[in-house]
Amino acid sequence: MSDNYQFLQFYNVYKDNRNKWGKKINKLNFNLDHYKSSRTKIFLYTLWYSIIFTYLMDFFFNLLFFFLYMPYTNIISKTIFFLSILDCIFVIILTCRSFYAYSYDKSKSLHTLVKLFFALSVWCFIKLLIYVTHTIICFAFISNQKHNYNGLFFYTPKNIYFNYFMEFIITINIVKSVLTLFTGQKIQYILSCIRTSTILKSKIRKDLEKQSFLFDDYTYGTFLND
Repeated sequence: MSDNYQFLQFYNVYKDNRNKWGKKINKLNFNLDHYKSSRTKIFLYTLWYSIIFTYLMDFFFNLLFFFLYMPYTNIISKTIFFLSILDCIFVIILTCRSFYAYSYDKSKSLHTLVKLFFALSVWCFIKLLIYVTHTIICFAFISNQKHNYNGLFFYTPKNIYFNYFMEFIITINIVKSVLTLFTGQKIQYILSCIRTSTILKSKIRKDLEKQSFLFDDYTYGTFLND
């Protein structure tokens, strides 16, 4: 048995209060269900609302631009608009499923959602690279006076340059990519907590039957009746 300060503290708490505990399995390890704490819930809900808000903002900006300048839009702007619709629908579905899986400790569902969030972040990053490349080419064409018009780069009727639209799209896709990856990482953390909690609770139940316990430092202790 490890002789350390944390262990001694834990043993003293156990010895002084073991007769007062109504639910021993929840008291033996104070961090088993910390992923269900109010602080964690507030953080996760804020994160999920933030990612939905970011994707919706991207969608509504594209929607506004699309309808205001419909006669002057080009192939790229139309493609970006339709991709933003798909992204928005996809992230809302993922977020709703994450909320449900977290609420009911669905580890298998969370495992799938981690992969999907990671795939979505990669998709956002790939789009970002394409948009950046396109914008660089766009600047090159505009700086060249020989090219007064190109349907892929800007809108000649009102001289609305596609670059300004792309600057916002690039910025919002950077935020989307980072936030999506961060969300996936946090869901992975919650998944690890759920699995650890499940394993420890099962172990504690078995150990309580033989009056022993697996401590946080992975050492066993057996408590004897006075």
